[in-house]
Amino acid sequence: MATAPPSRRHRPSCVSRSSSSLQSIQALRGFAALYVVAFHSGLALAHADIPALAWLTTHVIKRGHVGVDVFFVISGFIIAWVAIVGPKGPETPSTFLVKRTFRLAPPYWLMSVLHSTWLNPVSTSALLSSLAFLPQANVDAPYFGYPALYVGWSLNYEAFFYALCALGLTLFGRRALWLVALVLFTTTIIVPFWHGSVVLRNPEALHAWATPVQAMAANPLVLEFLLGAGLAWLYAKHRHRLTPALARVLLAVSLGAFIISVIGPAPKFDLLARGLPAGALLMGLVAMEYCSLLRVPRVAVRLGELSYALYLVHPSVIEATHRLVGVLAPEWIGTQLLLFAVNLALTLALAALLHRYVEQPSIALGRKTIDWMHDTRHAWRARLGLQKP
Repeated sequence: MATAPPSRRHRPSCVSRSSSSLQSIQALRGFAALYVVAFHSGLALAHADIPALAWLTTHVIKRGHVGVDVFFVISGFIIAWVAIVGPKGPETPSTFLVKRTFRLAPPYWLMSVLHSTWLNPVSTSALLSSLAFLPQANVDAPYFGYPALYVGWSLNYEAFFYALCALGLTLFGRRALWLVALVLFTTTIIVPFWHGSVVLRNPEALHAWATPVQAMAANPLVLEFLLGAGLAWLYAKHRHRLTPALARVLLAVSLGAFIISVIGPAPKFDLLARGLPAGALLMGLVAMEYCSLLRVPRVAVRLGELSYALYLVHPSVIEATHRLVGVLAPEWIGTQLLLFAVNLALTLALAALLHRYVEQPSIALGRKTIDWMHDTRHAWRARLGLQKP
């Protein structure tokens, strides 16, 4: 009887020890949120007698904007895996939209109103544009006019990506990602070329011809969502090929690439220099978890659960504390560390409250809405005689 070659027959497989919880992504999401908090806190550890602190401030702390690239890649992966290509199959467009809306909107709306009321007054039109997840002006890319809660600029991109996925689910179901890829290829390459613009790699560059929404859709940052979605597609199709050795190599290489992308001389945002290493790190962690080589600490998973609330709460906390202690000497390291510790503690506490009393109830309400829609649809089909026996 013929036998398989030894290299194939004895190759270890991860299939029997697989994990489908993707807790590693939760942990990565929590890390990205904390990194953004550290970046926005203005933490500066520079000291004339300790050059290493100056290097740490310049090349690590001040690179916290990388957290946004990580968020975008994670969003692309999670949405594609959960709603389109994962084991549960594609969601219906209505289910997808309700789940995403109730997950994204209510906590953001609340914090936007509170922030604009107490700390950063804005016009009614600016607030309404913020609540509608719309960019405000074709200036200052990739932000395109800060919303009432300034971190909301990234949520405008999220909402745009969700809308594309909903359209893809409506038209193509499980092949929705093909439409998403086509639309993003069109908005970032074909449309700028049609208008006579150079196809831009730099997310901070502007298209003079574009409206705010067109400018956002043409920004290369949107391709980081596509990168994450593409990785989810690869994971869905080929995860059975992973081996423990391959998972270890992938994590080691991706971690090194990500560290280099953070400390190296790269643009603030960049698909190749920032997005690709973030995507590689995500796949390295997922591969390790799939092969049961990575045990994610519960505290890291919990931090990931709080990541959205952390992202929404920290601007208000940081601005409030900086106003209160602005009279203190900011150049003293002790003041910087104390202020950062206070910011972090308050952010964690308020994020836990927002998650518990706003985010979780909103998600639960979204599930109830989906159940109600499902029951109503079945009732109407039964009345019309369309229900299968």
